Amino acid sequence: MAKSQKNSSADIASPDSAAKNTGMLHPVTPEQRYHYVEVAAYYIAERRGFDTGCANEDWAQAELDIDRLLAEGQING
Repeated sequence: MAKSQKNSSADIASPDSAAKNTGMLHPVTPEQRYHYVEVAAYYIAERRGFDTGCANEDWAQAELDIDRLLAEGQING
């Protein structure tokens, strides 16, 4: 038999509390995030041999990678 669960206001995370619980010691500014993505995209392109026509895919992959690392607390500002 399944137990019913009730969510209290204490169980629901607010956006502020979610940001505080990311494991980041210092929040990353938009400028820092941009720089991280820029550098990551460069290295992704380098691994591909700098083939032309893939810059948008490199940038998108870099954004995914950086956002994942930020969420995991692997990168701190």
